Amino acid sequence: MQTLIEISRDLIELENELEELIHDPQQTDDAIAKYLECLEDTIAERNQKLDNYSALIKELEARAEARKVEAKRLSDRASIDLNKVKSLKSNLKKFFEAHKFKTIETNRYRLTLAMNGGKAPLILDNVTPGELPDKFTYKEVDQVAVRQALEAGEVLKFARLGDRGQSLRIK
Repeated sequence: MQTLIEISRDLIELENELEELIHDPQQTDDAIAKYLECLEDTIAERNQKLDNYSALIKELEARAEARKVEAKRLSDRASIDLNKVKSLKSNLKKFFEAHKFKTIETNRYRLTLAMNGGKAPLILDNVTPGELPDKFTYKEVDQVAVRQALEAGEVLKFARLGDRGQSLRIK
């Protein structure tokens, strides 16, 4: 059984051969007759290969669509789970705060109410860029400059560093 490339190559060879034999009708007829003898098998092979090739494309398209649908379904389920986690952790954090717990060890987990790391949140009182000194604006409030000034100990009338929040960690 020939591949599609071999079938195409045979057709190109026939075309080239006919081009060379254009001035010899007998040899042209012989070349065409020779080709036509196996043409029926070649066309059937070609059509079967093209049919299989097309079926593979359609199967891959269908599989890709099914996977996209399943991925969306799983993504939606993951979002639901993450929302539940957020709610559960929020309630557990409130419980720790109400009972002034810092750390509790269970059989499987160590639960700790800890301060968040990183930079303290920057709280800007209702100000517009036009109300601020130029060094703190760049079309908008330059929060990096404001933060640097506050962290350097500068007292600003319009901004301050807030307290870091807390989060519940389960390890």
